[in-house]
Amino acid sequence: MSGEDYRFALAVRHQQNGATQAAIDQLVELLSESPNVAQYHGMLAVCLMGNRRMAAAAYEIDVALSLDPASPFLFYVHAKLLVLQRKLRQALAACHKALELNPQDAQTHLLVADIYELLEQPRDSKASIDKAASLAPDSPSIPQAYAEYYLLRGDTKMALEYATTAIRANPSNPQTNVLLGKIQLNLGNAERAEDHAKFAIMQNPSDRQALILFANIRMRRNLVLGLWWRFNSWLSGLGSAKSALVLIFGYLFFNLLSVAAKDLGQPGVGALLSFGWLGLVAYSWFGIPMYHRALRKELESFRFNPHF
Repeated sequence: MSGEDYRFALAVRHQQNGATQAAIDQLVELLSESPNVAQYHGMLAVCLMGNRRMAAAAYEIDVALSLDPASPFLFYVHAKLLVLQRKLRQALAACHKALELNPQDAQTHLLVADIYELLEQPRDSKASIDKAASLAPDSPSIPQAYAEYYLLRGDTKMALEYATTAIRANPSNPQTNVLLGKIQLNLGNAERAEDHAKFAIMQNPSDRQALILFANIRMRRNLVLGLWWRFNSWLSGLGSAKSALVLIFGYLFFNLLSVAAKDLGQPGVGALLSFGWLGLVAYSWFGIPMYHRALRKELESFRFNPHF
């Protein structure tokens, strides 16, 4: 292995271990010496996506594809970027291009499954996972994909079964730990869910999904905010139009009760109902920032990397 190959392999390992900035530094150094290697630009795009630097990642992938327009890996990376930018049809086209160049790539079929899921086409998503499974039956990504698919369908039993298979294959995988945490939270096992979230955060302190899971667990376990969390989860599941109707109906119902209480000669009850609505609004306004401060303080106990 040449010196450059070793340094590139080191950058890939940094990226896989969550040390994204170290990987970027290594790749920038390599590109200063060999600026026309498409693979370096492609890998740099992957790292920049990890740091949510989308414009820089788009530039790098454009350069990479101009240097090597026949690389399935680069089309795969381009598709990942387009998914993050919510350009799903373009992402699907990039995946199809990658599969034209390498039809046997299971990871690209799994990415196609993710895109179909985002496009709300579950049958196509499942078909893509099945295709990936036929190409790479021993890959730990396969049970992970099935677990995510069944979790989204509300089948937590099947999701847990597949996620357990995935974690046995790779116990230190942050994504699998986050997935198991979500499943355990759905099953009401908040303590187990928190163990998985903490483990994933310790592996990669900048893991966005792990941090969201940890916040959700804390929110759910908080006696005061737990009710708010459940109400908002239910409300968001209704969609924007229905949730707006529910809130308007709630406001009118509170006011109707207040007026009725006053008409029935119970002004004290009417005032109490008015103050109750005001209290609910104040609780929604001030409760969440207070919770965020408490959560941030707790997260400081973790060892964050400098780019968190």
